[in-house]
Amino acid sequence: MKPKIILPVLGILTLAAVVSAVAFNHHNESDSDSAGHPRTFEVHGQIRAVDIAGKTVHIAHEEIPNYMPAMTMPFPVKNTDILKGLSSGDNVQFELMVTENDAWVSQIERIAGNSPEETADIQRASASAQSADAERVRAGEVVPDFALIDQNNRPIRLSDFRGKAVVLTFIYTRCPLPNFCPLMSRNFEELQQRLNKESPGKYRLLSISMDPDFDRPEVLKDYAARYGADEKDWSFATGNADQISFVAGLLGLYYARENGLISHDFRTALIGPDGRLVQLWKSNVWTPYEVQRRVRETLAPSKVVASQ
Repeated sequence: MKPKIILPVLGILTLAAVVSAVAFNHHNESDSDSAGHPRTFEVHGQIRAVDIAGKTVHIAHEEIPNYMPAMTMPFPVKNTDILKGLSSGDNVQFELMVTENDAWVSQIERIAGNSPEETADIQRASASAQSADAERVRAGEVVPDFALIDQNNRPIRLSDFRGKAVVLTFIYTRCPLPNFCPLMSRNFEELQQRLNKESPGKYRLLSISMDPDFDRPEVLKDYAARYGADEKDWSFATGNADQISFVAGLLGLYYARENGLISHDFRTALIGPDGRLVQLWKSNVWTPYEVQRRVRETLAPSKVVASQ
């Protein structure tokens, strides 16, 4: 099947965020103290989507001085009660809490909003994005082959790993939120340790950068070293913009460059030894143990035979 690239649709959504951005008010406190108290930011923005089941709210927010530029991001929430009654197009003020390893929206309230016409445009863009996501590779289908380059500037293809369980995720090295790309890499670090003990030589971890202009092979190689990546089992990959867009489209990943950084959501995929998609995680709440278990099931002899 031919993947449907969703970047143009989300580009419209991002443009709407700029046109309809609201005034910004910021309350910035010092870094976490010795007791582990988080930094607190008071931010204005506009909701793009509410996902109560996924404990996430997508918000196009204005600049957070001394922390991050204006972007559209899927922020986690710990208490979904704060999302009740909110919907796409609502202008909001929210409280963002940030620690060394976590970030979440702790409070959110609706404020004076857009015209009905502007809200309708945002809702149409969101519906189009959901339709595009429906065109991605589905579980049980063969994932089309793709070509990238790894952290050693060597060409790699998905088909190079046929016969192994492949766990693929998307990151970029400058990602500012601790429970976004850094969490994916920390999870892969633990997953590597688990799979080395249980399934040595039978798996491949693949972290694909969404920032090919900055994340050249030498940058990825330094980044990989930070997480103790063993090159025989864990590759960090980049490519040109079209190559990254192709892989993102296969799995329905949203990403878009905004103010020097990248607004994105999450996709982590398990691809079986036969090249078929086994499972796709669309959030950052999966655990290394959960993925290890699915890899174990995928590598079981009965599973491999049944898929041939």
